[in-house]
Amino acid sequence: MSVTAVVLLTLRLAVPLYLSTLLLGLLPTTLAMVGLASLAGDRPWRADLLSAGWMNVAAEMVMTAVYTRQLPEVVLMFVAGLVVLPLALLEQVVAYSFLAGGVLEALQVGDRERPRFWAACRRWFWPFLRLSLLGGILMIFAAVLGAVISSLARPVIGPDISMLLQYALQAIVLGWLELSRAMMVMESVRSVGGAMRRASRAALRPMVLLVWLLIALPGAGLMIVALMPPAVEDPYAVSELAESVVFGQMVAFIGAWTKVVRLAVAVRIALTTRPSAVRALSAPAARIG
Repeated sequence: MSVTAVVLLTLRLAVPLYLSTLLLGLLPTTLAMVGLASLAGDRPWRADLLSAGWMNVAAEMVMTAVYTRQLPEVVLMFVAGLVVLPLALLEQVVAYSFLAGGVLEALQVGDRERPRFWAACRRWFWPFLRLSLLGGILMIFAAVLGAVISSLARPVIGPDISMLLQYALQAIVLGWLELSRAMMVMESVRSVGGAMRRASRAALRPMVLLVWLLIALPGAGLMIVALMPPAVEDPYAVSELAESVVFGQMVAFIGAWTKVVRLAVAVRIALTTRPSAVRALSAPAARIG
């Protein structure tokens, strides 16, 4: 498959991931914006809500509302942040666990017959959901371990290297989980523990570790870009509002695409590090010949 074909395939497969992110993020975003709009009133800081300093402005508005006891708006903000947002994040995990199976089946190479996209999603949903829940625990463990190591080594390596160390540990764990997904689909095995054990043999190789660290760089850059949107001079202008919306949707779609690319890399690593998987994929063609 050519590079152009791979890019087009991954872009197409990113569409359902992007749409799930968009739909699941609508409710908490809408509640938060309604609360912020009520708190802002006619004060001239709405432009700041669409710029890089939006988090500081939002915190200032909420603290002001708490101090002046604007209870309805504060309750709405806390419901959006403490109830609806965590539920939306959990739903994102469920949606990714559902869609990842279809994406991985579509990324497979070889002559074996592949199921339809939605059938593959249903087939791999429960084992992938178990893997995602276990992966969430492992990601928390990696974050705690990175924080402990960073705090102990901070006088030697400094705060910037400490932050990079924590991010690197989480990137390696995430790559290990995605490699486990790829091996489950390639070998048609639904055992989460067995797939993770087999993936760990490949995930600990120096070149594979380097690949996952490099794959994590676009995600880190995308996170920085998302936190620093372009400044908006006139928040009431339709063109400026449209520019902000387009910017946010482009960031969301690129984020979905990077997930598909990560899965495609996991498939490639599984193929190159497990010759048995390659033989299994090529067996049907050999029997036909």
